[in-house]
Amino acid sequence: MSVTSSSTTPGGSSLDDAPVTSFHRRIMAVAMGGPFCDGYLLGVMGVALALITPALDLDTLWTGLVAASVLVGVFIGGAVFGPITDRVGRHLMYVLNLATFVVFSALQFFVTEAWQLMVLRLLIGIAIGADYPIASALTTELVPRRLRGPALSGLVLAWWVGYGVSYWVGWALTGLGDDAWRWMLASGAVPALVFLVFRAGIPESPRWLASRGRIDEAKAVVRKHLGPNIDADELVSEARQEQRGGSGLGNLVEIFRRGYAVPVIFCSVFWICQVAPAFAVRSFQPQMLSAFGVQSSYGASALITTIAVLGIALGLVVVNRIGRRPLLISTFVFINVSLIALAVLPLHWAALVVALFAAFQFFEAAGSGLQFVYPSELFPTDLRATGVGIATAMSRVGSASSTFLLPIAAADLGVRGTLGVAVAITLVGLAVSYFLAPETKNLGLAEASKRA
Repeated sequence: MSVTSSSTTPGGSSLDDAPVTSFHRRIMAVAMGGPFCDGYLLGVMGVALALITPALDLDTLWTGLVAASVLVGVFIGGAVFGPITDRVGRHLMYVLNLATFVVFSALQFFVTEAWQLMVLRLLIGIAIGADYPIASALTTELVPRRLRGPALSGLVLAWWVGYGVSYWVGWALTGLGDDAWRWMLASGAVPALVFLVFRAGIPESPRWLASRGRIDEAKAVVRKHLGPNIDADELVSEARQEQRGGSGLGNLVEIFRRGYAVPVIFCSVFWICQVAPAFAVRSFQPQMLSAFGVQSSYGASALITTIAVLGIALGLVVVNRIGRRPLLISTFVFINVSLIALAVLPLHWAALVVALFAAFQFFEAAGSGLQFVYPSELFPTDLRATGVGIATAMSRVGSASSTFLLPIAAADLGVRGTLGVAVAITLVGLAVSYFLAPETKNLGLAEASKRA
């Protein structure tokens, strides 16, 4: 049955200023499931790869292909499913992509050839890439503004927790013999199945419904899940303010036609410059630590990853206090300091090497929450998933390239020379952030997308 505007209390709170309820907390918790699985599925490869290499007789080329295939998949998933999510809605995609995590993760246990593993990692990557625009769009559109920064940063915190847990689980499974890597990779199906169950009852975004002209359905969602004191009529004016354009794959054109080229460039470049060195280092961290003379490289990697989780927790706490722009610029500065020290200083103590790797990951993690915050805030509702999807896809061009090329670069340049390349990339990120990063703290979604 249709719900008219009389179903809401005149003069009630707006969606941006709605009181925080248990529903909002549930949205945040369930949304974190996707990024947690993303981090787990990506991180466990960092532990398993050293065991997979001799088991499947991987040469340097195949090692790079297996490591990078999931990131290529993320590129495809973000580029394709961002526009699809803007066309068909958030809820359907929200459930389906986790189901693919379960199936393809379990199938990794049975691979016997390198190409089979590469294909499965590619498909897992596509599901991961799809989840980024889905989870961030739905979270952005359902939580009030004072929760938006922490909620979106919380998605990255969940990613880091999943990534950290994968290292500890992988380390614990190393004692299972020759098939330990199979159990490591297949274990990703467990958290994906748990969160799949909890996602099923999440409603469609009322902002997306309104952007598609389905106003009565949007008001019904607001009334049922947010209460009668929320002013759902604002959805109509907000949809008009955002100038709804094309739909589906046409949104790729609409992004540029409606003047969002600079946000696309900014979000894509800063994200690339964060993840390109970070993914490469994390994928081969045990091997890089061994090259610096660290004896327990797996234990050190697990410790470093745990410290990185504290970094994103710090970012979550300060994103609404100091603002988006200062957080992004300052973390790029500290990332560069850490990488420069690793690349040029004569390091003779394992503890110092571990500390510098930990500092790099800590500050990269602290700024990484903005990978969800900025794209989600700078694009209007009908283009939001498309904008996040483009930025996700572009970022994975950098991360996949760096992960594929790192073993080759390390063979030619050595570990220090490779870290020098990472310094150059992060300096570009610092420059782009300084000149292009806007401040969106305390802005409503309609205001933030106009700030772009």
